[in-house]
Amino acid sequence: MVKIDVRKLISFGKGSFILSMPKGWIEKNNLKKGDLISVSDDGFELTLSAGQQEKKPDAKEIDIEARNKDIEFLKAEIVSSYLNGYDTINILYESSTKEVPKIKDIIRNLSGLEIMEQTSTRIVAKNLININEISIHNIIRRMDIITRAMMEDSILCCRGQCNYDSICNRDVDVNRLYFLSYRVIKNAIRNPRIAKSLGIEPWQLHSDNLIILRLEKIADRQKRIARYLCTNSLDRAALGELAGIYTDISEAYNEVMKSYYSSDKQTAIKIEITNRERTIACDRFLEKYTNTHASTKNRSFNSNLVAVAKIIENMKATAVELRNLARTVLCYE
Repeated sequence: MVKIDVRKLISFGKGSFILSMPKGWIEKNNLKKGDLISVSDDGFELTLSAGQQEKKPDAKEIDIEARNKDIEFLKAEIVSSYLNGYDTINILYESSTKEVPKIKDIIRNLSGLEIMEQTSTRIVAKNLININEISIHNIIRRMDIITRAMMEDSILCCRGQCNYDSICNRDVDVNRLYFLSYRVIKNAIRNPRIAKSLGIEPWQLHSDNLIILRLEKIADRQKRIARYLCTNSLDRAALGELAGIYTDISEAYNEVMKSYYSSDKQTAIKIEITNRERTIACDRFLEKYTNTHASTKNRSFNSNLVAVAKIIENMKATAVELRNLARTVLCYE
């Protein structure tokens, strides 16, 4: 329910009237006494907008102590600082540390964050991207293109044409775009001016964030599927059946993304109601594979069974995310 704040009109002098402004709105837009407010007269309604001049916010800076910290813990700190909108990140460490190359790799995987200074005890990384110029729609399209290619190449793994390193590298690209979009969307939600400059309504920011999250999860699943296909020797018949199931999931992915771009809710509904068929196909294959090879009692079979179970697990998880994508498309107005 929308809360309407009713305020009293006050007479000021002979020909003017005054209306007090909500304090929360003033603080949210960083306004102060003397700032200009635009007034748009639409007849019955007046639309008030904060001054047209964009105020440059104070740059946020943080120091991260790297001494005696596990590299994964340090990675989490650097990434969270980036996502929380820090413009300058200073990583402090001992001159004898051997983790500097890993720290630099973490920074390189964050879009717009560049190493501006490096000494024997410090790395200074600064964000060089203006988030007001970032298009969320373009990020989604780019993530979709990369994820689509990952899925196609993972299917090729079923046919002995696997290039796992390439798939893994593209997953890193998807992660970089995900982190960038998270940073942009979070800042846009916190600052209405940024949302306005992006031309996105608050509800759309939420829906776009869900789309981006689903794409990142789907890309991650394709990397895992490719890994298990590449590191295990499954028989040709099993690989052929897996390729068929996988192709059906891939085609459903293409359809749901088309429904997103064209706002085709009928296609989104179709993906939603047929998703159960894809998960059932996965379960049937796993059951069949287990029963067919149940009499085989060797280490190789056990290893392959684990691989098949992991592949099916990630295929089903992909199908679930397709359903979630479809549901998000249905929520767009």
